[in-house]
Amino acid sequence: AAPVLCGTLPADQIQSNVYIRHPLSLEQYLMEGNYNKIFLAKGNVPAESYNFFIDILLETVRDEIATCLEKAYRKISAHEATRMLNLPNQTAIKDYGSKKNWTLGRDNYYTFGVEEKKSEEALPSTELIEQVIEYARELEMIV
Repeated sequence: AAPVLCGTLPADQIQSNVYIRHPLSLEQYLMEGNYNKIFLAKGNVPAESYNFFIDILLETVRDEIATCLEKAYRKISAHEATRMLNLPNQTAIKDYGSKKNWTLGRDNYYTFGVEEKKSEEALPSTELIEQVIEYARELEMIV
């Protein structure tokens, strides 16, 4: 059988076929950034075989959220991280935090591996000025 593209199917068939509607809904949720609905879709798969793919999708979404957390916060409470990453309990966030090399402090806040910022190299301003002046002289000679 030839592959069928969703764009070639009648709209009523796309809306009525749960096997097509589910992945299209997931795509829409991703495009909207509505990650909560993606996590909720895990319990609403049309067939058992979808679980393999949705587990991969959920882990990817969770990792992307974690990357954003690392960049947006200096520290975050374990409770809030559990909620934002849609993890079931404190044990799950501890396992996830360990995997990501997050540090859990006594205050029950996670801190992220702080990257040492490279000291901004001083711009070689004198050299730049000399080059600009040299280019200006050369342009003056051409004109």
